Amino acid sequence: MDAETLEAARSVAFRYLGYAARSQAEIERRLTKAEFAPDVVAAIVDEFTARGWLDDVKFAQDWVADRADRKRYGKSRLASELRNRGVDKETTQDALDTMDDASELARALAAARPKWRADVMNEADRDTLQSEKRKLAGFLQRRGFSWGIITQVFAELTANTE
Repeated sequence: MDAETLEAARSVAFRYLGYAARSQAEIERRLTKAEFAPDVVAAIVDEFTARGWLDDVKFAQDWVADRADRKRYGKSRLASELRNRGVDKETTQDALDTMDDASELARALAAARPKWRADVMNEADRDTLQSEKRKLAGFLQRRGFSWGIITQVFAELTANTE
């Protein structure tokens, strides 16, 4: 492992981090894809972690805060995204534990309201209403909300239409 190789790997890692925050596993995958030796990859990851440039705990917390608010995603979707980025289960769970149920319900309602046409639902027959509920439930499930949250969303939406 020579200094030139380390500098090249460092440069690749810096460029990759320059686009967006990354997890440790993402940096490892990127450097491996660039065909750096495992000892070089480990050295760069260790260096970046020691300097505070790579921190999976902070990455997971920031990811959850950003995606939950901006994209209105639920806990299971966020957990899946973090797993795909190589964040370990414990770190993922700790980041998700910072979210409370009330804020998750508020996000689910904010995501559901534009899809729920209250004016049409007041006039809808039973079959149409059930069909719209199924569509909305699928939408919310794909966004990562639990069935308990979805049930609360329906209770809120239907209470406002009656």
